[in-house]
Amino acid sequence: MKTGLRRVIILFLALLVLIQGNLFTPMLGGTAYALQERKADIVFVIDTTGSMGSVIDNVKQNINTFVDVLSSNNISARLGLVTFKDIYEDGLDSTSNYGWFADPNAFKNALGGVSVGGGGDSPESAVDGLEEARRMTYQQLSKKFIILVTDVDYKEGTHYDTPGDAISMSMEINKLKTDNIVTSVVSDSSYQGAYIPLYTSNNGVFSNISTAFSSNLYELTNMINANAAPAMSVVAPVQNQIFGAAGSSLIPKISVSDANGYTLTGKYYLDTEGTPRDTQSVTNTISGQIMTFSSLSFSGLSQGMHTITFELTDHWANPITQTVNFQVDQTPPNFVSKNISSTETTITATESAADSTSGLDPAPYRITIGSLGSGWTANSSYTSTALLPNTAYNVKLEARDKIGNIAAFEQLQYTKAQVPVLTVQQSTETTLKAGITDQNPGGTKYVLRLGSQYINADGTLGSAPVWITPGSKTVLIKGLTPGSSYALSGKAQNNQGVETAFSANITGTALAAPPASLTAELHQQSIKISWPKVPGALRYDIEADGAVINNGLSTTYEHTGLSPVTQHSYRVRIINAGGTGNWGTAFTRQTLPNPPESPDELAATSTQTEISLNWNLTARATYYEVELDGSVKNVGNVNAFTFMGLQPLTEYKFRVRAGNTGGTSDWSSVFTKKTLPVPPQTPTRMNASPAIHSVSVSWDSMDGATGYEIEVDGLIVENGDKVKYTHEGLDALSGHTYRVRAKNIGGKSPWSAPVDVTTLPEKPSVPSNIITTSTDSQINAVWYLVPHTDNYEIEMDGSKVVSVTSNSFVHDQLTSDSKHVYRIRARNISGYSEWSKPVTMSTMPKGTSAMSLTNVVAVVTNKSIMLSWDTVAPDARYDIEVDGVIQDNGKDTIFQHSGLAANEFHTYKIRLKDSKGVADWVAVISLSTLPDLPNTPSKVQANAKDTSIELHWDKVEGATDYELEIDGVSVDTGEQTTYIHGSLPSGTVHTYRVRAKNLTGVTVWSPSIQQSTTNPDYTVQLENDKILDLSLIASNVQDFSELTFVITYDPDQLEVYDLFDFTPKKDLITSGTIEGSNLNVAYSPGKITFKVNQNVVPGTSWSGEVTTILLRGKINGTATIKVKAE
Repeated sequence: MKTGLRRVIILFLALLVLIQGNLFTPMLGGTAYALQERKADIVFVIDTTGSMGSVIDNVKQNINTFVDVLSSNNISARLGLVTFKDIYEDGLDSTSNYGWFADPNAFKNALGGVSVGGGGDSPESAVDGLEEARRMTYQQLSKKFIILVTDVDYKEGTHYDTPGDAISMSMEINKLKTDNIVTSVVSDSSYQGAYIPLYTSNNGVFSNISTAFSSNLYELTNMINANAAPAMSVVAPVQNQIFGAAGSSLIPKISVSDANGYTLTGKYYLDTEGTPRDTQSVTNTISGQIMTFSSLSFSGLSQGMHTITFELTDHWANPITQTVNFQVDQTPPNFVSKNISSTETTITATESAADSTSGLDPAPYRITIGSLGSGWTANSSYTSTALLPNTAYNVKLEARDKIGNIAAFEQLQYTKAQVPVLTVQQSTETTLKAGITDQNPGGTKYVLRLGSQYINADGTLGSAPVWITPGSKTVLIKGLTPGSSYALSGKAQNNQGVETAFSANITGTALAAPPASLTAELHQQSIKISWPKVPGALRYDIEADGAVINNGLSTTYEHTGLSPVTQHSYRVRIINAGGTGNWGTAFTRQTLPNPPESPDELAATSTQTEISLNWNLTARATYYEVELDGSVKNVGNVNAFTFMGLQPLTEYKFRVRAGNTGGTSDWSSVFTKKTLPVPPQTPTRMNASPAIHSVSVSWDSMDGATGYEIEVDGLIVENGDKVKYTHEGLDALSGHTYRVRAKNIGGKSPWSAPVDVTTLPEKPSVPSNIITTSTDSQINAVWYLVPHTDNYEIEMDGSKVVSVTSNSFVHDQLTSDSKHVYRIRARNISGYSEWSKPVTMSTMPKGTSAMSLTNVVAVVTNKSIMLSWDTVAPDARYDIEVDGVIQDNGKDTIFQHSGLAANEFHTYKIRLKDSKGVADWVAVISLSTLPDLPNTPSKVQANAKDTSIELHWDKVEGATDYELEIDGVSVDTGEQTTYIHGSLPSGTVHTYRVRAKNLTGVTVWSPSIQQSTTNPDYTVQLENDKILDLSLIASNVQDFSELTFVITYDPDQLEVYDLFDFTPKKDLITSGTIEGSNLNVAYSPGKITFKVNQNVVPGTSWSGEVTTILLRGKINGTATIKVKAE
């Protein structure tokens, strides 16, 4: 801000000033206009930019002087202070509002604190300061003053501006004028011209900022103390004026003026309402103005007198008021009488009315009928002519009063209907088509009478009259008696229910109906037609094969000269008084054929309760009759018939004949057929007797059985009519399962309960490796255990035999130095082994028991025998006899016999040598080398199912039993070469290997094999609406009767398209046998069950494709299908 620039100070006064004295009470329109205590609000709006520095002290001094003058003249005012700068240079918040001061000294202190500075080049934001002051809150009924103080020109725009809506100085002048704010300016005299519109338009003064301008402001005090009341007179409504015609309204108006030229605000109130109906303001009031309010609608106002009170104020004192009375009349005249009447072509209306408030208009009546009317007239009656019958016309009666209220009455009035003229347009056997001729419109209602009955809307007849509206003015009368005559009349009714008289009767006659039925007497060369007599008939016409014959009154006609099996057509019609009737329905008959020939080549099949008979078709036959034991049955035009409900195993006699409409043939030759027997019962008392290498199975003979099937270890064998079966070629100690069923031509019994049996063991081997020792009174013998032995027998000295269960024996109470011979054999359920070689042993001499051998041990392999014993004395020496050859063994208590062959027998004797010489033999030992190890099992095979794996391997020569390793765990299978690994999860992998064992030891393991259980779950890739095929294949099936195939799937993923793809058509039955197949199916979405109806020859098996199922995908993605056999 440059120094020396001129400043402007705006002083806005909006203080409450109490004027002490000079009270006056002018009168206007009878209302006191009292001036009592005065209020004044004064606001100083001061420019505080830097250019004001040279005059700011003069400004403060003159304003303080003016405030003191107010106080000295007993004027109490509320003072306000606003300062401004340049909002575009110093910011939008550079204008400051100090608010109101009721205490002059507080105001002076605030003014003294104002400092100058800032701003830019002139002009400054005087308009923003004025708008800030105008927006301050002023007291009600106060004198409002603003004093602008500045040393430069003004700049437009305020911080209250919005885009596109800036406040200019001219706009601000109008705002101040509207708010009745007296605005003065203190400025440099060179800018007086710029501010003339501001202070002159708002009754203010101008002072030079560089002078003692406080004296120029004194005249503002006169404005506070003096004020002239505004003037008001009512223009509308006029006192006691009547209003209220429909749709009318009042526009209230007053004439106003104000000697001071202040803005005047007027209001008006209705009756006792406390809220004005409208408020208006006017300016330039010195010369007087017309104040026009919004219109007052009479809608909702009650009838009678009302008041309207006008209120006017100049905002300096209490308002003045004036009240005017007016009357509301919205009631139309009252109809005294109304009358409307009509004929077929005219309508006449008459009215009269009265009005008690404003009275009737001189031309009070108007009558309108349709589109024509009387206009407003004093005539109260009017007739409209040349109208259409039964036609609605709108009749409107109106009456009006002097102020325009109109009473109206409207009514639809119909002209009367014309009497109808009836005609009969067409007749049939049961109907008459009647037509109506008149001038009535199409919607006119009629009552039509036919004899003593009335016609309904649908043409049927009833006992009560019914008003109907015939379409196209015709009606088809129904339900008439053929050939009957009727009297027809009718009447009309207009739409107001006024009826005409009935028309004259006319007569209508219905046509005669053709004969209800024809009958024919048929022969090979003629047909005779007959029909019942029809009342009223004058003649009959018959049409035979298209030719019309006048048959007179005869009701029969014979058509001759015809050929057999030829078709002929006939129709009959009747001519009566009503005319020629319709032809009857064509009646077609065929001459009889010659009878057919007798059927031949009869054949039959039977079950227990049914016999199905068939024969050759016979020419010209249309039906066949079958005789069963004298009872004849018509089986229709088929060459097969099944008799059901028969007795099993019963002989029946049949014969057949053919027939047609020409007669029947001779009976065929008698045909005899016997029903099948019922299947036999399940065999009972089944017994299985095992031997070493065979099992003998037997069972009771069953009544009615012609043969038997035995299932041997899962294989079905035909056994003929025998009730015994021997299973041979078996391994000893092998397990086997058997079950039996009986059969005859009628079927098979259920299987018997299975019988499990194990073959007997082999006869035991000869006991070997016998070791004998002795004392002076007993001989001890031990030998190797023999497998599958129940007990042992020891022969002593060629005669006595002793039985023991263990592999040792003590022969005691013997004489010392006595010789004894022993043989040993083993025994089991299968028999005895051979005797062992004799073993000779002597008891020791008396008193030499201490010299006997103890703890004799033999270690035998397949290639050597080693003997050991405890020494008898420290220096003892021994001889050993080996197979009869004596050898000196010295002091050794161990003898090794090597280089031997497997399964080779050797005998050993041991004796003690000491210083006394050679003693007796003290031990006799008979030993055999062990057999060689067997070979490792070969050809190990595994057959997998869903939950089990069956293992097989070849039997190994020399093996006594086998060991099977399953997933690392060993299982002893004994002598069996088959093992079933069961209770397995489907789709799991298992590892197996086998080794053989005998007395010598075990072989190495066979190579490992891996096998997985089968998985009934099949994962398939689907495409929506694409077909995939699932083939169901069976392998090695011996008996389908116990086998069920089950397929399950998710029905939200798949649907069945065809259950059996081997036929041309789609098979989608829910249960039963699929046509053209041997499959019985049960099907529901998500599950399919198949049973195969097929016999398998015992001893054989069946493998092949059972069916191919077509499935259609319902999704895109994978799905699971489960297939299992139960």
